[in-house]
Amino acid sequence: MNLKKVLHVAIADDHPIVLGALRNELARLPEIRIDLEVDTGEDLINALKRTPCEIVITDFAMPNEESDESDGFALVKRIKAEHPSTKLIVYTAMNNGAVIRRLYRMGVFAVINKREKPDELINACLATQSSKQLYFPVSLRGELEMSWAQGDGFAATRELTQSELEVVRLFVEGQSLGEICVRLSRTPSTISTHKNNAMRKLGLSSDAELIKYAFSTGMIN
Repeated sequence: MNLKKVLHVAIADDHPIVLGALRNELARLPEIRIDLEVDTGEDLINALKRTPCEIVITDFAMPNEESDESDGFALVKRIKAEHPSTKLIVYTAMNNGAVIRRLYRMGVFAVINKREKPDELINACLATQSSKQLYFPVSLRGELEMSWAQGDGFAATRELTQSELEVVRLFVEGQSLGEICVRLSRTPSTISTHKNNAMRKLGLSSDAELIKYAFSTGMIN
């Protein structure tokens, strides 16, 4: 894959050995620059406020006595809310299928198990520059694709572009189209087009149907 720009990456893990391994693996790619390296969820949130990154690679749950960010779902939700265009990769030893499916529904780009070959993490990083809305590691690809195709409501959702998905999420969370324009630095016509295209792809005809769909499929948690 030909990348046209340097990717700015943040990595977070509470184990120094894992952080070192991540740094070494990502150093193999000249297109990647590690801008942030932290060991707690709260440090990650604070660092991203100062230095937004295109890709965030984080452990699922990192102990933190001063906040509730040891809840991996809370950490993911906060990152997605504050940095909706950032591609989030969860790098974890956790292998609970229900948790993994929920993470994808929350908007995580990829969930990579720490027991996977290092190439899986590299491939996930490279895939962030494609048109894909998510990346399944090879070991889970068949299982997860079948799960969504059989009724998780995700088959239609993954047809949305990243911009359409961002607009829908912000709208369903209660933001007006004007507020979304400011948040994403886009014109009213662009935001309206993204919203209308998303509704057309999902087969929805009203705002009420869009909101109901978003909550019922786990697009919004």
